[in-house]
Amino acid sequence: MAQIYGIDLASEKFDVSFIGNDGLPKHRVVKNVKAQIDKFLDSVPDGARLVAEHTGVYGDMLLMLADIRGISVSFVSGYEIRHSMGLIRGKSDPVDAARIREYGERNLDKLTDTHFPSQALYELRELFTTRRLLVQQRKQIQTILEGDKRRPFQSESAANVKNEILEQLNAKIKELEKKMDDLIDNDPELSKTSVIVRSIPGMGLVTTTQLIIKTDNFKRVSTAKKCATLAGISPWPNSTGKSDKGSHVSHLGDKELKSLLYMCAKSAVQCFEKMRLYKIKKYEIEKKHFFVVLNNVANRLLKIIYAMVKKGSTFDPNFAPRDPRLKSSV
Repeated sequence: MAQIYGIDLASEKFDVSFIGNDGLPKHRVVKNVKAQIDKFLDSVPDGARLVAEHTGVYGDMLLMLADIRGISVSFVSGYEIRHSMGLIRGKSDPVDAARIREYGERNLDKLTDTHFPSQALYELRELFTTRRLLVQQRKQIQTILEGDKRRPFQSESAANVKNEILEQLNAKIKELEKKMDDLIDNDPELSKTSVIVRSIPGMGLVTTTQLIIKTDNFKRVSTAKKCATLAGISPWPNSTGKSDKGSHVSHLGDKELKSLLYMCAKSAVQCFEKMRLYKIKKYEIEKKHFFVVLNNVANRLLKIIYAMVKKGSTFDPNFAPRDPRLKSSV
């Protein structure tokens, strides 16, 4: 069995738990800087696997250096690790590292490799995160300005400052979107994927970029079903014995990606004839709830996206699928 190193990541350092040559658990603290991480990775034996809780940028340096050396790394969500342990008491960094190691040892057959993204994809991720921050700030300013309209009187100076900030935010958001577009255009793989996805009615730059980032250019999240699960739009059955409560989506999905896919679904039913007819069938004839229909449209969009990316061709609105009742000619 591969030796497992459980790692509890933090900004300044990370705690490592592993089994030593004497068969006993060992603990080590490594500073989260390149020199110390290199020194730690030099001590990792061949065939070992690093298992860590996914904590954003704190593990990026470790992941990049391990990837260069060919050391297997698995980043797992904290929710999955915590809920696999049952009832536990107490918490500290060394204890958390040991629990992550134990999780890796129990679930070794289920662990998948996590790889550091390409430089273009990594930069795209940072640009998108910055854009999201500015969009949130713009929304806050817009909300304040709407509230100011209800004031008995307004400060002209304060209003001017808020409007100036709003103009600056709009300009910076457009600038970031231009840089994201240029970055994608200058990378052959990202450009090809972007052209394919944006050829589908309803899909724009923001959602396309988010899908590329979240799925590592459709390589890590390799199927429409997995992507729907990631976004929290995949329905799951809820039944036991004689009780059947039907299928429902999970609340554990990526809320931002889910929101963007819903917006694309709303756009698709306006400009995509097949989706418009599907929406009429489900909403007006079968009397399904509007959000159920929207969820179904989002799932259909993902299936089309993945089919087009796998095929490597742009969307053809005049494409007619082969009738499955007809036998294919030999």
